[in-house]
Amino acid sequence: MEGSPGRRRSLSRHLGKALLCVLLAAATLASGCGPAGKQTGDRRSPAADAEWAWLEKTRKSLEEQRARLAVADPTPTPASSAAREALRKQAAALAGELDRRLVAFINADPPVQGQPMTERQKAALRMKSEEDIVLARQLIDEGGDYQRAIAIYEEDLAVDPGDPRLEGELAKARGRRYMASATFAQVQKGMSQDEVRGLLGAPNPHSVREYPDRGVVGWFYPKDASGAAAAVWFAKSDGRYAAYLFDFDAIKPPAPARDLPAPPAT
Repeated sequence: MEGSPGRRRSLSRHLGKALLCVLLAAATLASGCGPAGKQTGDRRSPAADAEWAWLEKTRKSLEEQRARLAVADPTPTPASSAAREALRKQAAALAGELDRRLVAFINADPPVQGQPMTERQKAALRMKSEEDIVLARQLIDEGGDYQRAIAIYEEDLAVDPGDPRLEGELAKARGRRYMASATFAQVQKGMSQDEVRGLLGAPNPHSVREYPDRGVVGWFYPKDASGAAAAVWFAKSDGRYAAYLFDFDAIKPPAPARDLPAPPAT
């Protein structure tokens, strides 16, 4: 989990738009400037070679850090938790630096629309897509933000159309964006929040309602674009929240977010 999803999300959207602008500018030059639009080949220089070597080395290091963060500590201690938090912050800083320098590298020698890309251009775009996939998955897994994740995939595909990994992730995100009745039917009374999250996915923070006076929390999952939503309500007992009621038809369209229904009696 590298840094704040909101902060990295904004960065990714900015970078995607920056790349689109570069491609549009390059396409204009290629179509209207005669010889200036000819493919110049792989623009190699000592500086570019050094920067590409840094990008490859940093990505490998970042993958190793992410692998370490993905391994859950069965018996966390204050010391191990502090070390894990330090590693998370280090990975977040490294991911941000990699994003910034990777886009600068791509923009220094951008693909030209209608002309074949060099091997290094392909590799750089592939690296960016892989980083964006990590980010989009994080947005979904941590905050149920399918809308932002789908936008990231669509922006990347506009720059690099036909990428099978991006197309697969986009199709998966679109398929999971709305709650299906068969999936929701698997929720059982007494399930913990972690169990429901593992089954239905994380709810979007904007679709969570807390009712402190009643010790109840409601999670709402959109069923379609109309505003309809399913809901799971949790009641706090013995220091933990457990599902006590779930309704696939909790919200019928149209229903603004501010009008989410009050929790039923426990």
